[in-house]
Amino acid sequence: MQTIKISAYTDKNFSRQHGSTLKLPMEPEQISFGNSIHYRDDRQLGSTGGDIRFEKYGPATLSLKFTIDCTGVVEGTQPGDSVYDKVNGLADLLYVYNSDGHSPSYVVVTYGELLFKGRLEKMDTKYQLFSSDGVPLRATVSLVFKRFMTSEEERKKFSKQSPDMSRLITVKEGETLPYLCYRIYGDSLLVREVARFNDLDSFRNIPAGTQLLFPPLKKS
Repeated sequence: MQTIKISAYTDKNFSRQHGSTLKLPMEPEQISFGNSIHYRDDRQLGSTGGDIRFEKYGPATLSLKFTIDCTGVVEGTQPGDSVYDKVNGLADLLYVYNSDGHSPSYVVVTYGELLFKGRLEKMDTKYQLFSSDGVPLRATVSLVFKRFMTSEEERKKFSKQSPDMSRLITVKEGETLPYLCYRIYGDSLLVREVARFNDLDSFRNIPAGTQLLFPPLKKS
């Protein structure tokens, strides 16, 4: 039986693992993927005409739904296993602030041929079966993850797409980032957003030959 494996990391390069890899004892009830597009609505208030302009792609999402069962009938569970402990362990791995990384963890989810890198966006838990003492024996957990890509991965992805969506530019001698922002967007004030997108510590004195990705951005 294939099982879902979830690993947490403290860094965006997925090099420092946080805690142990979690293996869910049951197959997922549901796996779904989502994609979104963000548009800018240029229509005037009260008007049904006008245009909605492409702004950017939203990050892909992965949604999982599965059951944690501690009734003793599921293979892989042990007598004395606690639903509360398993749910809290999942939350500690995915939701709780990670002191080493100073934020919630980065996550890798694997299931069969599926491999998804991202971060937890939402976690819902529904307790469904209780003992005579009121202790939960079964819970349905729903998780939603947002895809995470490093700047290098985004650069490789977007450079293969339409230049109307993004542009990969090699900096030439004498060119500055404010100049390139003005040339591409018509607005040099977008310089900080482009620098942040490319993980630049500073937008000044960028060496000639540096490749920069200019994503779809709108004027200030």
